[in-house]
Amino acid sequence: MASPEALVSALADPGRLRLFARICAEPEGLPAPGDRATAKLAKRLVDAGLVTADGARYRAVPEVFRAALAKAPADPLETLFSRGRLVAIPHSGRPRRALLAHLAERFEPGRLYTEQDVREKLSMVHDDHATLRRYLVDEGLLQRSNDGGAYGRPAEARAAG
Repeated sequence: MASPEALVSALADPGRLRLFARICAEPEGLPAPGDRATAKLAKRLVDAGLVTADGARYRAVPEVFRAALAKAPADPLETLFSRGRLVAIPHSGRPRRALLAHLAERFEPGRLYTEQDVREKLSMVHDDHATLRRYLVDEGLLQRSNDGGAYGRPAEARAAG
């Protein structure tokens, strides 16, 4: 279930909003255009749960709005995820620290990871793995070697809060 914030975030881009409007206007669904730019816009709508894609057509999922407003999730982090993918990165504050602490749990304390390892783990939840990696390093939840080739989670990472 996407949060109201995640739905608004997905529709905040004018191009995505126009595409969503076009999809909503087609009772049988909008034929999936072949261009990459539209596919990228549609992917964000699909990830947020606003649209389904069956390969040939995009269809709106209007009940996602009702479901998002039905009840607040028990875990505030749930509002940031849809179908296991991160749909919103908080700009600052407690929600961002909680998210980063959650992501840091993907890394075993004391173990070294290559940049490729870190990229793979973070790409599983969000396309902008570089930003997530930088935020984890900035918060001290991941440490980076001087040459930038290795990363590790400190044995005593700072607590979020």
